[in-house]
Formats: sequence, structure tokens, C-alpha cells
Amino acid sequence: SAQEEALVSDISRFANSQNAVRQSDLSANKPFHVEIERLSRSVYCPDGVGQWFYERAAGSYNTLLSREGTTPAKLKSLKESIPTSRRLTKTDLAKYLTAWDQKPDIVSLGSQKNFDRFMASIASTEGVESPLPTVAEFKSMIAKAKIYRDSQKLIRPMFQAFQANVTAYTVALVALKLGHRIDLNRIWEKQSVSTELLAQVGTWAREVNETLHATSGGRMISEWAKKPECKEAVMATRYSEPATNIPELKSVQSARK
Repeated sequence: SAQEEALVSDISRFANSQNAVRQSDLSANKPFHVEIERLSRSVYCPDGVGQWFYERAAGSYNTLLSREGTTPAKLKSLKESIPTSRRLTKTDLAKYLTAWDQKPDIVSLGSQKNFDRFMASIASTEGVESPLPTVAEFKSMIAKAKIYRDSQKLIRPMFQAFQANVTAYTVALVALKLGHRIDLNRIWEKQSVSTELLAQVGTWAREVNETLHATSGGRMISEWAKKPECKEAVMATRYSEPATNIPELKSVQSARK
């Protein structure tokens, strides 16, 4: 039962507080992760064939391949419908959602600390379980994952250092400036982010990189990026106006509704 699973998880958490078992492995049985995994196995991409894979337990993607890919043909079609590019770990998802939630300072703490904060943010309050994600919310999460991953791919070759911090802060800035207008469902439907939106990401990434350096007072950027004061400084800076040709943007009128 779920209660037994939770109890075993608690017992192992206390038993493991002496050694370095990661919190993310122990929270795999939390209802949130169980539900996201269930959604990832039941919701198909718009082509009706492809799926995303939520790796709730470490190694479960490879387990799926070996369990269901019993012939070379089956394995090939499985890898085509669920490629590694659509595999999401728990710490990945926590990073993407936290950045979109405009907390790039938390993302900059590193994947494990970010994950712990993320779990605390969705924890049940006073014994009331937080509502489980819906199909629509799952699709929005995947759209946010696409924005983050495509931004990361674009930003990596742009700078010599601190690309992870620039990515987290740029995605947070996109969410701040355009989040209320971005049609996440369009990104889900197309399973891609437009070149126009990525061009905007590139423009703001350069400005964010400059701002991180300008506000750091000589501190190491990766350390400065972890501070709430850094987030406040970077998010409060003036940036160039967004392009007007971004197809994901809903008109200001419809976004207000």
C-alpha cells in the first residue's frame, strides 16, 4: 500500500541519514513522482506514438528497454518512440520547474539541494496532500522542460564559463517577462520551441551574462548566482524589449483573461 511504501521510505531515510543516499532516491515513492511517472506512461505526444519517460527510480529507463525491447526490432521502435532526449529524471524536472518558478538562485545551489527545496515546496501542508498533477499540467511541465533544454543547448557554446548559471537565470527571466503570455500547449503540440523564441533566449542570455558579471563585485559567478541578492539584482535589471514575432506569445489581451 502507499502507506507501507511511505513508511519504508521514512525508515530508509532515517537509516540512511548516516550515509550518502540521495534524498531524490528516497522520495521516489512520493505521490507526485508516482503520478508523473503514470502520466508519462499514459500520455502520448501529438503524433500518437512518441512518449516522454519520467525516470522516477534511477535506472528505470534502461529497465524498460531491456524488459520490452526483447527483439532488435522492438528495441529499435522503443528507442524511437521514447528516445533518451525525452527521458526526464526527477532532479531534471525539479530544476526546470524551479527555474520557471523564477528561483534561479535555488537552481544554482546544485541538483540535489534544488531537488530538496523543490520537494519541500510541494510537500503536503498540515496533513493535506497537495493535489496531484493533471494531464494538462504534465503537458505544461514538458513544455517548460523543452524551453530549458533547448535554452541550455543554445547557451552552452555561447560562453566559456558558468553556462549553467546563465541558463537558469535566462529561463527565469523568460518566465518573468513572457511566462504569462507563452502558450505552453503550443510547445507541447509541436514538441519544439520556435527559432524566434530561442533567438530571444540568446539575446537575453548575453544580457544576463553581463549582468551576472556586473553585479558580482568580483565574486566567482557560480557562488554569486546562489545568493538571493544575486537573483534580486539580476531580475530587477532592465533588459531589451522582447521581439514581437515570437509565435508562442498570446496577445496581451487574451493573456489577461
